[in-house]
Amino acid sequence: MKNIVITGVSSGIGFHLAKDLSKNHNVYGLSRKKPKIKNSNFIFLKTDLRNLKSLQSTLKKIKKVDVLINNAGISKSNKKNFLEKFKDIVNVNLNIPYVLSENLKNKLKKSNNASIINICSLGSHFGFSKNPGYVASKGGLFTLTKAMAMDYNHNRIRVNSVTPGYIKTKMTSRSYLNRKKSKLRVNKTILKRWGNPEDIFGIVEYLISEKSSYVTGQDFKVDGGYTAKGL
Repeated sequence: MKNIVITGVSSGIGFHLAKDLSKNHNVYGLSRKKPKIKNSNFIFLKTDLRNLKSLQSTLKKIKKVDVLINNAGISKSNKKNFLEKFKDIVNVNLNIPYVLSENLKNKLKKSNNASIINICSLGSHFGFSKNPGYVASKGGLFTLTKAMAMDYNHNRIRVNSVTPGYIKTKMTSRSYLNRKKSKLRVNKTILKRWGNPEDIFGIVEYLISEKSSYVTGQDFKVDGGYTAKGL
């Protein structure tokens, strides 16, 4: 049984990962809202990730860590002007994963098989329009993964990323229920379907297990063939 820290567990992929992993592991879920997960192995820690003092205080409550899953992310911001919006998105999606990793590094290095998993995005690989902060932050997280794999290797911590495609969750429900948008996204995949949260479980289980002990600095795309498909 491993000790796993997951951010952004109130909804989306983070919620489903926390619910599934807590069946067999101790899972510490960090978010502002408490998710409806009743498993006894799930420990909710209410946290505002943007508040560094609050975050560091919360992390002190966690004694042992084997795995950190940097899942929390935003695509929109309530800030007033374009620069503040950009900074806010980059802070949540890129800065905070690094801050969390640095703050938990000393605990992770005590594990026999420490693993950090950064949840990236198709935006890490494509220049989608009208959301520069999201694309820049997720692209940064993709390359940060490689840099961290190099730096954290000295502490025997493996660092990899997972790039989900379009996954059916509450966060993507508007696009999924829009017939035109939904069909467009399906046609861009090889498998001709949207993904389900369960499609992410296998690769995450692999990356936290001893079976991936020779794997670091890699990105694993779970996108139905979206990034592989040509014209």
